[in-house]
Amino acid sequence: MRKTLVMVPAFGCDGGLYAPLAPALSAHVDERVHVATEDRYEKMVAGLLAAAPDTFIVLGTSMGGRLALEVTLAAPQRVEGLVIIGSGAGPVADQAAGLRRSTRIRAGEMEQVLAEMGNMISHMPGPRGPETREAFIHMGRDMGAESLARQSDALAHRVDRWPELPGIACPVLCLWGVHDQFSPAADGRRIAEAVQKGTYVELAECGHFPTLEYPDAAAAALVRWLQAAF
Repeated sequence: MRKTLVMVPAFGCDGGLYAPLAPALSAHVDERVHVATEDRYEKMVAGLLAAAPDTFIVLGTSMGGRLALEVTLAAPQRVEGLVIIGSGAGPVADQAAGLRRSTRIRAGEMEQVLAEMGNMISHMPGPRGPETREAFIHMGRDMGAESLARQSDALAHRVDRWPELPGIACPVLCLWGVHDQFSPAADGRRIAEAVQKGTYVELAECGHFPTLEYPDAAAAALVRWLQAAF
């Protein structure tokens, strides 16, 4: 029986974040994209679980990676596998800064916020650095200010999940760009070591969005993991 891979995009992103993977993944899993725009992770978890099949593999990037982790902790009997890309398990580092971001977006500074984040999203010297930056900004514009602000609110209320990681029994893949400026590669290694069945893959010359910066390498890593784990 084919498994379902539920893919959760990053802050400001839609299914375009994963579109380059489709040719490689379609032979192995049924793909679904779940865009979460609720203002707290608890609500995001409930929304994803309501929309997902009875059992599934969940993959997420950045904000979506944290949601994938939260879903796995909330419903371990339903999650068959977990893929985290560029997202740690700790509490928000600076809640005030996160809430200021939400306020700025609601006050009409969406373009400035997207530009600031876009400058850090990819490894600009890489082969698709500028292209990835522009893709992020365009997806954020399409999402709109209010949805972005709600996602920002959720990010500003993250809690510490590191102590809970050893209880995760399903296979876990941590896929990271070595130049990730939002979540350091050390977070990915730490998660892979903390869970029971962790695999860590690092992409050189890559930033926060491996699926856009190095789609072929990211897809190959996912396929290898799927074949080994399932």
